[in-house]
Amino acid sequence: MAYIPKGKDIGDGRAVVTTAGTRVQLSTTSTKCYKVEIIAETDNTGVIVVGGSTVVALLATRRGVPLNAGDVLTITDVDNLNKIYLDSTVNGDGVSYVYFY
Repeated sequence: MAYIPKGKDIGDGRAVVTTAGTRVQLSTTSTKCYKVEIIAETDNTGVIVVGGSTVVALLATRRGVPLNAGDVLTITDVDNLNKIYLDSTVNGDGVSYVYFY
């Protein structure tokens, strides 16, 4: 269970990699935060990879943290959602996320 300090708040969202092999930002708008929990959609059929602007899902050249359907990744000490990128091995796979700000 996530702890939310007094005076802080929580937001949520969803991001989809429309075309596998084409990285996308978790959020295209500047969204301040200090912690993010990213959950690979449970109906994903491929692998979602989370990382920085150089993230790659393709196994042969993979860069980032791979998530299978239902896996959760917690990133702390991040200051903006737009610094997090996704790539996927399958078109249309995605994530949902919660962020704390």
